[in-house]
Amino acid sequence: MAQRTVALSNGKYIGIETIYTVINGQQINIPEKLKELRAKSQNNELFCPCGCGSNLILVAGDKNLREQHFRLKDCAYNQDCNVISEGKLSVDSKIVLKCWLDDKLKVTDVESRVPIQAVDDINRKYEFSFLSREKKIALSYCHDRVNLSDEKMELLENNSQGIHIIYVVDCMNGGSDGQYPEGLMKVQNKQGYCLLLNVDEADYISAKMEAVFYAKNIDGLWQEESFADGRLSDFFIDDDGKVMYAGNSLEIMKVEAEEQFNHNIEIEKIRRAEEEKQRAENLKRLLEEEVRKREERIKQQEEAEKERIRQAEVAAKSRAELEEKRRLEEEQHQEEKRRREQDFWSNLESNFTQQETQVKDAEGNRYIKCEFCGKIAKDNEFNSYGGVGHVNLGTCKECSANNPDVKLKLEETVVSARSKYDANTCPECGGQLRERSGPYGRFMGCSNYPDCRYNRKIRN
Repeated sequence: MAQRTVALSNGKYIGIETIYTVINGQQINIPEKLKELRAKSQNNELFCPCGCGSNLILVAGDKNLREQHFRLKDCAYNQDCNVISEGKLSVDSKIVLKCWLDDKLKVTDVESRVPIQAVDDINRKYEFSFLSREKKIALSYCHDRVNLSDEKMELLENNSQGIHIIYVVDCMNGGSDGQYPEGLMKVQNKQGYCLLLNVDEADYISAKMEAVFYAKNIDGLWQEESFADGRLSDFFIDDDGKVMYAGNSLEIMKVEAEEQFNHNIEIEKIRRAEEEKQRAENLKRLLEEEVRKREERIKQQEEAEKERIRQAEVAAKSRAELEEKRRLEEEQHQEEKRRREQDFWSNLESNFTQQETQVKDAEGNRYIKCEFCGKIAKDNEFNSYGGVGHVNLGTCKECSANNPDVKLKLEETVVSARSKYDANTCPECGGQLRERSGPYGRFMGCSNYPDCRYNRKIRN
């Protein structure tokens, strides 16, 4: 069975918060109020607020029990009942606000859930959460800021009849994400600031409240600024219905906080301007430094290019001098070669008058003179040449093939050689033969090498 936080009696709403008050700083249930409501429930004078006609009874103790509410008698069930349950946080908030008003106003006429504009005995168009007719002070509590409609705010003002209204909003609606706080700004425009209630449970002693206002910061974003924050019991209400904190009016504190906020914005503007100026100067210095470095790099590159060109010119000059030197040396070499060739060919006949030294041209080519036909040619055109006493004489290939005197002399030479053969004497130049080793094995080579290249393989 749904619990109810409100009962209807004689056309008036009676909230469960009406049974609470504060005496000597302690939250208690009001004995007289409990007695009155119990009597009404026994006399069937408490009804369901939805208008279904069901009778209610009070479930409450003298010692401020937590589960205090109204419910149908004998746990009955009415199918026509359309009661809407109120959230626990909303009920707890109204309980501590009732205790706060009793504690600070010092009156006994604080009514709860007073209709602003009644349509009939049951239906109503909005309500004051609390009203003290003696002090002419009303309190409007809003659990959810979406309920802060323009219509409700207008009705609250138009039907206050000289009553000072205190607006309180649950703290869960506070905070700012930079967007325009539409509902809270409606309260701020009416009251000058917003009161945010922070309640964990229905305990007046631990309840807290914070006074804030909303304004655009230097970046154009909406920001919440707190200027009074403490226990709910530290906030007071003066005879004019103005809320006080630490002996100061919240209106004055808000003005001072707003001036400080604007002053901080101006300081921040100056700081940002100085920062921007410093950033511009730093950027200018960086650009100047970059220009200086770039000019220095360009200068270094130009100097490096000049040095490269100078070195290239020096290298080119050195190459030219070297080439000229080589050209001159080559010319001298060619001239020397031509001279030697001229000397060689001009003295060719006389070179063959001696038989001790091999006859070679400037390029090292050996020349032989045929003993039979007198032909002078390179050694590759001779079948045989050289020998003791006739190093530069030989037999050309034509004579070896066609001249009969060659065959006769060859036979005589063989006979003479056999009679004079010495295994240790070079048959070509008469030099001494010596045993040597080469890549193809052991052989006998002439001691006059490289002038004489005669060799003979040693057979095992």
